[in-house]
Amino acid sequence: MSTPADLDELMNQFRLASRELFNHFFRISDPYNNGQRAWLQEGQFRDVQAVLFQKLVAEPMSLRIAEYGNPQPNVLVGSRHDGAVPIMLNREIDSGYWDYPVKEVGTDARLLFVSFFDWDQLDYRDNRYVRVQVDRWSTHPDVVGKHGLIESHYVRFAKE
Repeated sequence: MSTPADLDELMNQFRLASRELFNHFFRISDPYNNGQRAWLQEGQFRDVQAVLFQKLVAEPMSLRIAEYGNPQPNVLVGSRHDGAVPIMLNREIDSGYWDYPVKEVGTDARLLFVSFFDWDQLDYRDNRYVRVQVDRWSTHPDVVGKHGLIESHYVRFAKE
C-alpha cells in the first residue's frame, strides 16, 4: 500500500530524472544560435517527459493522469513546512506574466500539480519551480484557476 510520502519521493525522483535526461541527452550546445534544432529537441523531450512521468509516478501510484503539463487531479501540492510559502501567481489564468499581487500561499489553498518549470526551456534545467493550478482558495477565491510557481524546495506532494 502506498503512502503520501511515497508520492513525494517519486515526484522528486521524477524531477531529478527529468532534469538530468534533458541536460545530458536533449539539450544542445549553444541553443540560441541553433534555435530550430534546439526547439525540435525540446519538443522531443516533452514527449519523453510525458512517458517518464507516467512510468515513474502515475503507474506506481495508480494515479488517474492528465497529460503532463496539464493540471493533475490526483497530485496535490502543499507546503513542506508549516505556514505560508512564497508563490508567483499568473496575472491572467495562464499567461507569461507572474506578477499577480498575492505573494504567499497558505494551507487553506488546494493546489494541483501541473509540471516542473524553469524560466529557460532550451539551456540547462534545474526544475527549480513547481507549476501549480489553484483549485480552491477560501481566502482568495479571485485566483481560482490561475497558475502559480513555487520553488520546489518549499513543496510536498500528496495523492488525492
